[in-house]
Amino acid sequence: MNEQALDGYIICRECDLLSSVAELPEGHKAICPRCSGVLTRSHKNSLNRILVFGITAVICLLFSNLFDYVNMSVQGQEREVSLLETVQILFELKERALAVFMSVIIIALPTFFVGVISWLAISIKLRRVSPRSIMLLRIIAHLRFWNMAEIFFLGILISMVKVSSMVDVQVGVSFWAYALFNVFLIAALTNIDKFQLTRAIKQIVRENQESLDGH
Repeated sequence: MNEQALDGYIICRECDLLSSVAELPEGHKAICPRCSGVLTRSHKNSLNRILVFGITAVICLLFSNLFDYVNMSVQGQEREVSLLETVQILFELKERALAVFMSVIIIALPTFFVGVISWLAISIKLRRVSPRSIMLLRIIAHLRFWNMAEIFFLGILISMVKVSSMVDVQVGVSFWAYALFNVFLIAALTNIDKFQLTRAIKQIVRENQESLDGH
């Protein structure tokens, strides 16, 4: 079976059954005939949604690093902390491993996610994709489970609740910007279906190659 013929097959994540999936209309999904699990879903207007949510997430992430995240006041002393300062403080405390981990999960990895998914959406819309686009899509699929931005945000919320009885805590603009960033990042990732995007990319690559061969 050649590579083009295999493009229509997908392995169920629940029971490992290999199934053939035809092209789906927008808003429809394919169900595994063995376990009834969802194999793939064709989201409505997915590329535009990924692009809009991704770009909005980038803007929110930028604002979350420009302003104060929280303002803490105790016994007349105030301290304002930004997202980047949290990493800097950890380095000053010689917690280098934790500082690097924090910088990756709250800045580097989320930035990579929103940047790549936005770039992929634009590339597919402009029909300027290549086999490397599929590689990037696979990287996103493998690393998306390591994205802990929302876990970090929930941890901050829990910490604020615990210390609120001892200090006066006020949230800044960056706090709300980072909260919105998590919302838009999750919205963008929700509209990504690896199987559907891979099929679209391969189809565009084949059509571009046939166009070049025709000339």
